[in-house]
Amino acid sequence: MSWETIEGERFSICACGKGRVVQRVFERSDDWNRREVLKKNEEILCAECKGKYHIEHLVRHYPCFSWDGDGVSDRVFLVPNGVEMPPVIAKKDFSFSTVEENIVSSTPLKTIKACIDDMVTNKYSTRVQLNDSHRIVALFERYRKTKSLKRIIPVLNEIVQNYGIFEWTPESIEEYKKQERIEIQKNEQVIQKVILQSYELFF
Repeated sequence: MSWETIEGERFSICACGKGRVVQRVFERSDDWNRREVLKKNEEILCAECKGKYHIEHLVRHYPCFSWDGDGVSDRVFLVPNGVEMPPVIAKKDFSFSTVEENIVSSTPLKTIKACIDDMVTNKYSTRVQLNDSHRIVALFERYRKTKSLKRIIPVLNEIVQNYGIFEWTPESIEEYKKQERIEIQKNEQVIQKVILQSYELFF
């Protein structure tokens, strides 16, 4: 199966309405009619607009299924010279590689201690009473392939002893998200201000 590179051109009316902007698209396709965009670039062909504007992209990422697209929204604008479109600030995606980080990030210290008491008292994972205990057992099963409380309790005790070394706790995550919401709101206000001064291109 071989890939073939294809170059195409698309055009949009420019801001003054008298000229055009060209978008050159470099794609590759295979024998199964699958297409992949390798590169896109634009050029202002209008002399009047070329002296007033430059081209910028507003790129946003969003979750979607693979058959619904690539999860990217890419809007193209003629932006007045001297003005810049800021990059979109995205929410931080919290993901953790260890069971310890996952537990600490989602469970307050007081709750971890309560889960230890629950596990010590009830001895078996099937008998624990707290929902958080069940959740922690499920995390150990996913990360370490075990539901044995004899193996889980020592890890939880170690977490309690070293709780201060973990960067992401429920409290620190909440504080981060609070500041993040403020920054995203400011970022969006600047973006909208730039959009109001700009001309969107449609190819």
